[in-house]
Amino acid sequence: MNAPRPVSRPPAAPEPAVLAPSAPPPYYAESQVDGGPLHALDPLRLLRIARKKWLTILLTAAFILGAAAFYLRQAPKIYQAWATIELSVRRPRILNKQDAMIEDPTMAVQVEETLNTQIEKFKSSSMRPHVLASYRKLYPDDRMSEDELAQRLSGRANFSLMRHTRLVRVAYASRDPDFAIRACNAFAAGAEASTRAENREVSDSAVAWLEAQAESQKRELDSADQALLDARQQYQLDVLEGQRRTVQGSLLSFNEALTQVENKATLERKLLDALSAVELEPEKAGELPVDIPRAADVAGALERWRVAVSERDRLMSRYTAKHPAVQAQDQAVELYREQAMSALQRAKSTAAANLALYDEQADSLRQKKEDQLKLASDLDRDILDATMKIAALERARSAADASFMGVLYRIQEARLSADENTATVKLVERAQRAIQIHPRPLRVLFMALLLGAGLGLGLAFLSDLLEDHVVDVQDIEGGTGIKILAIIPHVRTRDRKEIALASWTHSHGEMAEAFAGLRSVLDSAAYRDQARVILAASSLPEEGKTSTCCNLATACARTGQRTLLIDFDLRRPRIGGIFPMPRGHQGLLEYLASRNTRPRDITYASGCPNLDVIASRVSGEARPSELVGGAKVADLLAWARNSYDRVVIDAPPLGIVSDALSLAGQVDCVLVMARPGISRKRAVRHTIRRFRDVGISAIAVVMNDVDHSKFAYHGFGPYYHYQKHYHSYAEPPPPPPPAGDGGAGAPSGPGLKGEQT
Repeated sequence: MNAPRPVSRPPAAPEPAVLAPSAPPPYYAESQVDGGPLHALDPLRLLRIARKKWLTILLTAAFILGAAAFYLRQAPKIYQAWATIELSVRRPRILNKQDAMIEDPTMAVQVEETLNTQIEKFKSSSMRPHVLASYRKLYPDDRMSEDELAQRLSGRANFSLMRHTRLVRVAYASRDPDFAIRACNAFAAGAEASTRAENREVSDSAVAWLEAQAESQKRELDSADQALLDARQQYQLDVLEGQRRTVQGSLLSFNEALTQVENKATLERKLLDALSAVELEPEKAGELPVDIPRAADVAGALERWRVAVSERDRLMSRYTAKHPAVQAQDQAVELYREQAMSALQRAKSTAAANLALYDEQADSLRQKKEDQLKLASDLDRDILDATMKIAALERARSAADASFMGVLYRIQEARLSADENTATVKLVERAQRAIQIHPRPLRVLFMALLLGAGLGLGLAFLSDLLEDHVVDVQDIEGGTGIKILAIIPHVRTRDRKEIALASWTHSHGEMAEAFAGLRSVLDSAAYRDQARVILAASSLPEEGKTSTCCNLATACARTGQRTLLIDFDLRRPRIGGIFPMPRGHQGLLEYLASRNTRPRDITYASGCPNLDVIASRVSGEARPSELVGGAKVADLLAWARNSYDRVVIDAPPLGIVSDALSLAGQVDCVLVMARPGISRKRAVRHTIRRFRDVGISAIAVVMNDVDHSKFAYHGFGPYYHYQKHYHSYAEPPPPPPPAGDGGAGAPSGPGLKGEQT
């Protein structure tokens, strides 16, 4: 076997920039797609479910239609006939004995309510005798017995008011179409006869009842007149109103006098406060009111004192205190001071005396005012009480007069119009034919078809919800909130190695293009700082994790990026079979178990330019879970981060072992694999949840092995549309690359043999 290509040693690169905590990672899916939630049921998903579960929908619809057909065959046929009558109602002007009040002339009766009331009477049992009589009158040749006829007419007819009209539709249903016609006409005629009889009864009884009411209303009117006359003589409202005006005049005079006294007291209180302030601080003499003579006298005396003090101060600046002029001025100062204090005390005494006098006058006026206010209040109460009592008596008299005049009017009206009806019924159209109303075949079959289709679709949707396999983009993004960064197409080959090397050996194929797109996303500005060291994980085996790692690493290496592929699946390593490890070369397991082995000692060239590999071998003695959690793993990944532009790590399935969790804390992002029809939703969600529980936020999903023809309606419609045009656009594949620089693991052979679907 050829010796491995030497591994170049680029200078240590700086640690990748860590995003600020405030910067949201770009790995989360949008909460809205086309204006609705990701997990919402869109038309494409319904179409997909219908296509997948078409047999369930068809069988359900067929069952419901069969049940409907059986029902149509067994259900009894019901026929219905219709007749039309016109119902005219005027405001009733004659009341019967049961109506205890005479109608107020201002009260308006709603026509529609009255019509509905009359219709409800038609539906009552009191109509039955009139219906029987009308049937015998309309169809005298019918030999049906009375008991049989009463039994067959026991069903009620339906009376319904037609909107915005006075027309009433009379309907009767029966299994016999001929009897339905005759019974419908009998009910229409019975309504007319019943109305006529009711009106006649009202007309006969109203006159006698109204005459008795007139005598009672006349006595009530006479009593109301006498009570009103007695009240007016008793209360004498004119006298009370005159007394109220006198009291109002007295209150006005007291208010004016009280205002004048209070103003004087305010001036004296202001002067007294000012004098007290000057007594304490003579320099405030300027604040005394100038419009009061006493204040002016005090201010003058204080001013003479101030001038004398100023003159003494002037003399003291020239002479000593014993100088005759100074001594004479001291005497003058003392004299003026005594005069000022004496004037101040006199003014204060006068102001205090005046203030006391004014306060006494004000108290007296307030007491007189309170007495007048109490008197006015008593008069107001008496006037209000008298007014209310007289007004009540006047209203009672007016009501009694109106009632009496109304009864007289109604008596006259009843005598002149005793034959007029309050309600009249006129036959507009007789029943001529009967049609079948139950069952209705077209309606039943249409409803059965809708019910069957809806129930079938519901069962299909329920079955789809219970399906745990991942089949849809929304199963991932809608269920987890994690973005799908790439969708890898299906290839028709069972050769695992061939699939894993598709990005190298078949660089123009659809799978290579898909991984090139994934690499472009990871190289973009949004992901660059969070996608230098990548961990590929899966929930369970057979989800395409190893092939994704190999193809992604190859795609990165083809762009000139120094790339390292590490196989951390220590229990079932496979990368060493895809990129063969040189004979005698140490693997990852030896590195982790040895103290002297360096990372560069286990690295070898893959045969693909810019791509190095660290593979592993199976060992029955080593304990991978303990080795993965050791310090040497951190040293290895730190060395890889400093030595390569991109590091891709193949980790074991998280649903089986927890090695991936130990590695996740030392990488930039995690790619979770999902394979339609193989991966399970709960397992994928559980895997993502476990990574989140340990603080990993940079998580994305790669959909592997997507058969676009099979999953065209599973959220992959656009990809299927583009895939159909791929072969007509893509360039033919290039010849296979050379075997590398002597690498033993250089793949060879033509490209992928199977075609993409």
